[in-house]
Amino acid sequence: MITVVIPSFQQAEYLPIAVDSVLHQTKTPAELIIVEDGSTDNSLAIAKRYQGSQCTKNGEYFKVKVISQVNKGLASARNTGIMNSFGDYIAFLDADDFYLENYIERVSEVIKRTKADIIAPSFRCFGLGSQEIVLMSNPTIEDFKQANRIGYCSVVKKKALLEVGGFNPKMIYGWEDLDLWFDLLKRGKKLVTIPEVLWCYRTKEKSMWGDSLNHKDYLQNQLKLNHPSVFNG
Repeated sequence: MITVVIPSFQQAEYLPIAVDSVLHQTKTPAELIIVEDGSTDNSLAIAKRYQGSQCTKNGEYFKVKVISQVNKGLASARNTGIMNSFGDYIAFLDADDFYLENYIERVSEVIKRTKADIIAPSFRCFGLGSQEIVLMSNPTIEDFKQANRIGYCSVVKKKALLEVGGFNPKMIYGWEDLDLWFDLLKRGKKLVTIPEVLWCYRTKEKSMWGDSLNHKDYLQNQLKLNHPSVFNG
């Protein structure tokens, strides 16, 4: 079973697109959890429109939960979703991005075939520019030392997430996903990439990616402090 977790902060304009992309899946997820992280726009009101039982395009029903919390940041919001989920796997989706309609179906097939801990589909960038990002085949921890080799919008076994304590809330300027990949890979968790494009990443001027670029040196040092066995081994 796959739980979809959508953290949302000040994304009233895009949140319906993200949620609708889950509702229009060819395979129904176990549940959808929207974590509203203290927005001052009407994101919470929009999220509550979906709360309760929802019917997918294939006529199957699943529950949508809405959790509201004071602003704690992206990592903390995702962790809230993890802790309140009942799925065996957690699929992450930010409120300004969206899934293609066969995301859950294709990921489920890979889980069944490989029993992987991390399943990472390829994706398409859109917004400020358009580009398809086809992931390299099953990158190693050494590859991640050069760059983040997969997108945040991946699927992770819940048991593995709990084992490492989820996302690190100290990564407030970004790279919380890369920090998580190091945590999982150095424990020997199995990563499988999917060359097929299954989700879309919105690039815009005000984004977490922009914050990451502005704090690149800080983030690189933080990763080295968090994972000395990886960078000093």
